[in-house]
Amino acid sequence: MTNSDGDPRPNCRSMWLRRQRAKTSCNGPRVLLTTTKAPCQQGEASEDAQNTMPVLELDKLPEDIFHHIHTLVPLRDAARAACVSHRFLRSWRCFPNLTFNQETLGLNVQEGTPYEREKKLMDRIDHIVQNHSGMGVKTLKLKAHPCHNVITADHLDIWFQAVIKSGIMEIAVELPQDHRPKYNFSCSLLSCAGSSLRSLSLFSCAFRPTLRIGCLKSLKSVCLKFVHITGEELGCLFSSTISLEELEVSLCDEIIFLNIPSHLQQLSTLKVFMCKRIQTIEIYAPKVSTFLFKGPPMEIFISNSSQLKYMVMDGVFYSGMIQYARTKLHSIASNLQTLTLLSSEEAFNAPMLPEKFLQLRHLNIYFSGIGFKNYDYFSLVSFLEACPALESFFLAAGDYCNIMPNSILQDSNADSSHIRRIPEFRHANLKKVSIRRFCSTKSLVELTCQLIENSPSLRCLVLDTTRGFYPSGKCQCMYKEDVIKALSAVEAVKRYIEGKVPPSVEFKVREPCRLCHIPKL
Repeated sequence: MTNSDGDPRPNCRSMWLRRQRAKTSCNGPRVLLTTTKAPCQQGEASEDAQNTMPVLELDKLPEDIFHHIHTLVPLRDAARAACVSHRFLRSWRCFPNLTFNQETLGLNVQEGTPYEREKKLMDRIDHIVQNHSGMGVKTLKLKAHPCHNVITADHLDIWFQAVIKSGIMEIAVELPQDHRPKYNFSCSLLSCAGSSLRSLSLFSCAFRPTLRIGCLKSLKSVCLKFVHITGEELGCLFSSTISLEELEVSLCDEIIFLNIPSHLQQLSTLKVFMCKRIQTIEIYAPKVSTFLFKGPPMEIFISNSSQLKYMVMDGVFYSGMIQYARTKLHSIASNLQTLTLLSSEEAFNAPMLPEKFLQLRHLNIYFSGIGFKNYDYFSLVSFLEACPALESFFLAAGDYCNIMPNSILQDSNADSSHIRRIPEFRHANLKKVSIRRFCSTKSLVELTCQLIENSPSLRCLVLDTTRGFYPSGKCQCMYKEDVIKALSAVEAVKRYIEGKVPPSVEFKVREPCRLCHIPKL
């Protein structure tokens, strides 16, 4: 069957689309703007219906609109479009979003030897940069960590000098962690970026700001990881910006003293993680509302803590974070609303002190490591008593292998009359309590009973004896010994806790899975 032009009538959608492309190839790129079904879906469609189908010819669009459409597609697709159209090619040479990694460049991470994969990634980046005009770049994201055997400082200098110019808004550079020698990210590059730069992220390089770095009045976010920079050099960076809103300093081991100056009036989020040599942190920025810290307890000074509402003190590789929080934290962060503590070891139980966190609504405590075999969980009552406005309390009691072995089930004298209580303790606002890795240790059972009996506003109690679940919903692995201890915890709940829970409280006990865990016994 043929139409009036003598062309065979298409009998499937792919043939129909192929003919449409052939008819329009001489007139430049066109976009179909119709919802009319293809001939193969309609049956016998007339030739007039096909020829009058509305199309948008991209070549007739104004240059700025055409370029904007091109910028909305991923880098790899934008490069492909540049191969079939001169106008797309011109736009490609000013493509604004340069994201260089194995995925965006379409590289197979399993193909060839490691060296060949590294070389291919570097060559593709080099080819794109050489064919880019350097104008119009808004975003540069470079993940070069797979190229540790082939990349050199000369390559990086050529790439950065070619694309980091006035108008760029985001720079994110991730270099190989074991790169030797460390690449020195030039401050002159930031001077070239001018006042347009809004975000700077550097990973595994040296960065040596000086007072001549220039004005970075639009810089709002800075993230430095594995960066060789001193506290004084970081101060030079601060002196160049007044709009900084978020700062992260991680694994920067040359910093000994960190000073956050008062002229950073917009800084709201501060993150300081695992800087090994740091000894003191002083915060004079007046509007810091979120402070995330990972490291050992240390001297921290906050000139105005009235805005500080959310705080994480992660001492998971260190000891004494609970003790530090109970004895030192009130003086620097008395208006907290959410506090998260992580500790690997505690030499002392939580002390009784008069200081209170009057605004604290949410308290999360994570125990991790081997330092809790003799810890008295019941002492945490003093911490809760210091938080009269507390609404939710979460406790991760640690791995079963690290918890002291004296199960309440083995105590012949452990009945209601022998469980410790603090009669004067009463918590009027506590609504939710959740304990992960709940075990039959006597002090943990005592803590739970104390909260149940003295929290009239309690609405939800969750005691989880498992290791939790993966994002897929599958149970996390539990060894046979863990399953036995978890079942002992369930028995302790039934014997000492279940009967004390008021009917108004939603009570959940998460037991070892009968499909995944119980068969191991």
